Amino acid sequence: MGMAASQARLLSITARLTNNENTGQSISYSKQRLADQTQQITNEYNEALEATKLTVLTGFNGADATYTDISYNLMTGPQMAENVRQYVVTDTKGRVLVTNTIADAYEKSNGNYNQFLANLGYSQADITVQRTYTNIDDRTDEQLAAEQKIHEAWDKYFATIGINLGDDEHDFGFGWVETYVQGGDINNQNDYAIGQGYATYNKVQKDADGNVIYNQAKDADGNLIYEEDEDGNKIPVYDYDSPVYETDADGNYIYEPINYEGTTEESRDLYDYAMALTEAYLRTNAAKTQDDPERYKLEYDMDSSLALKNAADPENASMLTYYSNIFDKIQSNGYFTYTNTPAEADENHIYAGIGTGTAGNVQKSPLEDNVTFEAALRDGTLRLEYYSTTDKKFVSTTISEDTCIQEVEDERAIAKAESKYNQDMTDLENKDKKLDLELKKLDTEHSALQTEYDSVKNVVDKNVEASFKTFG
Repeated sequence: MGMAASQARLLSITARLTNNENTGQSISYSKQRLADQTQQITNEYNEALEATKLTVLTGFNGADATYTDISYNLMTGPQMAENVRQYVVTDTKGRVLVTNTIADAYEKSNGNYNQFLANLGYSQADITVQRTYTNIDDRTDEQLAAEQKIHEAWDKYFATIGINLGDDEHDFGFGWVETYVQGGDINNQNDYAIGQGYATYNKVQKDADGNVIYNQAKDADGNLIYEEDEDGNKIPVYDYDSPVYETDADGNYIYEPINYEGTTEESRDLYDYAMALTEAYLRTNAAKTQDDPERYKLEYDMDSSLALKNAADPENASMLTYYSNIFDKIQSNGYFTYTNTPAEADENHIYAGIGTGTAGNVQKSPLEDNVTFEAALRDGTLRLEYYSTTDKKFVSTTISEDTCIQEVEDERAIAKAESKYNQDMTDLENKDKKLDLELKKLDTEHSALQTEYDSVKNVVDKNVEASFKTFG
């Protein structure tokens, strides 16, 4: 082998050795990065082993308590209210979070409790008999009993606003329908009155000071009753159960619409109950008008009330209580809900675009996504209240203080983390084995190159030595 050729070969081998060593160093760095990733995956797995979730008491199986993963629908649903306690979820302003169904029912009710219930398919009326007669003499015993119950319900309301109608209240009682349909045919469903005013009572006469004027009392023979004062003067005795009713020029009673005039919660409850009885007995129904979809009419309907689940059936009691508590909460604190339709978003309807929008900018509704709901409870964005039967109102609670909520090991999250850990570790181990094979191949190549390098270098050294002897 010539001198030049040997030196060229030696340079080539040197370059290959350098490249071999650089490649080996790069692989070593890759193995170090794998080691770092292995540590990171291990740390994440160890952290995941501590994952917890919130569960809530949903009942008992014998003596054993049953807990279920927390969710909005579970926490605030009727079953929870019936079996454990009734919860509501609020925002930091105190507004109650409701489903779209309840929000829609409330919006369409315009704050009217009976209409709110009707929109949800319920009525607080606890009578099943309804008016079917056209002649007052054709009333059945059941209808008479229902009318008496309605009469007594209105009496209780009237008492809270200082009106005493006496026993003669029944005289108006079932001019309700005729007044309600504006004096038309009670069988004509097109005769209706807008808004309230279909239930009426006889208007009483009052003096200049606003005091009710009463009829003079009579004895069994129909004679007026008097009493004498200390001077022997006759003083009329008045029947305070018999007010003097106003009449028109023809002697017909003047009817006063029964609009709510109270100022207390008790008065409002009594009014709503009496109105519910009246609506059920007269088979009224709220329906949208054809010419104005946002306006409602009250119409005479022979079948509508039969479709409502009412308080006469004990099975409906818990649902009526459930909706009553929610209605009162909305009335006092306001409400909000979530919508997936951007055009519907407003102050009470928050847009939550599940499955839409750009990655990383997608909100999820706590109504539908349990992870979002739990996270909002943990960070305080949403808060919990439960109905206290002692306080007769909703009271605040927290996930850490509430005895019905517990934080437990999240088996599903741990199992998921374990599966991910095993998969990630398998991938890293396969990469590490591949790098080991490459290192082994480089090591073999390096040994061969080093042997050849030593051999060629030896030849070059001898040639150099021979050249010095020749020219020396």
